Amino acid sequence: MNYRIRRAIERYIQANGQQDTRDVIALFAKRFNTTKQRISGNISCMKCHEQSINIIPNKPHSIMY
Repeated sequence: MNYRIRRAIERYIQANGQQDTRDVIALFAKRFNTTKQRISGNISCMKCHEQSINIIPNKPHSIMY
């Protein structure tokens, strides 16, 4: 399931460009009917381990691309 979530996020970012991380987390938590914490963990995995996305730390919201 986590693999499907990460691939869906990756395709979404490629199709729609830069996104606010909070918006992406909320969208995919509803889409996959899971917790926001699980989506956030998958985004962290994509950034740290897979290096398939980048995140610009910005206040008040981070931007992922």
